Amino acid sequence: MREKLVRRRALSTPGRQTDDVTTRSTQPVRRGRLVAASFAALMVLAACGGSDGAASDTPDNDAAPSTDVAPTTDAAPAVVAVLENSDELTTVGAALPQLENGAPDPAVGTAAPAVTGQSFDGTDITIGGPTDGPTMLVFLAHWCPHCNDEIPEMLDLRDNGDIPSDLNVVGVSTAVRSDADNFPPSQWIDDKGWDWPVLADTEDVEAFQTFGGSGFPFAVMLDADGNVLARKSGSGSAAQIKSWIDAALPRA
Repeated sequence: MREKLVRRRALSTPGRQTDDVTTRSTQPVRRGRLVAASFAALMVLAACGGSDGAASDTPDNDAAPSTDVAPTTDAAPAVVAVLENSDELTTVGAALPQLENGAPDPAVGTAAPAVTGQSFDGTDITIGGPTDGPTMLVFLAHWCPHCNDEIPEMLDLRDNGDIPSDLNVVGVSTAVRSDADNFPPSQWIDDKGWDWPVLADTEDVEAFQTFGGSGFPFAVMLDADGNVLARKSGSGSAAQIKSWIDAALPRA
């Protein structure tokens, strides 16, 4: 079921998509490599939003090296990674406004952009746009404590049959830092047991920006037509995530 969402397509030359685009395009938007300096700096510091909106974490680069035992190499990984970031993205449609927690979400009811990048194994993957069912996008940063808390809760929902059978779940690995915990994210996501498709964001976190991300983890619920049903920032328990999913999906 998870493979249904992954759509192969040839990448056109990517373009620049900014948060202030207000009209929907019918052609791929060309994205440049330049990204607003203020947002790039924010992602270097990379605030990790907690479930109550108050937590903010940055990697401790002065911490002692991890004493965790490295995984053995005699077992082949589930995915053979050839990249940790997509070099470029192709985006069709307008970027969503940034989510502001506590305020009505202006993106609800609007068409989300369709963003094509690559999975860790180099295959093309698209998020947004029409699909065969509703889609939940989950933006995750490998170094973020709240993202590390969120994944086991998602897996509990999966294992308990609490994720609707027609709901596509797609992860987006973003804000990658080679000097931070749990690098590389391709190994991290596999070690955590995440078995849904994953899009690797660019170094400039373009997918995260395009969907209006404001903190990690960040989730976007889309209907089958690619319209926004709900967005949220911050982690939660399995019960809280299920309540959010159930509240969003009846509007599909």
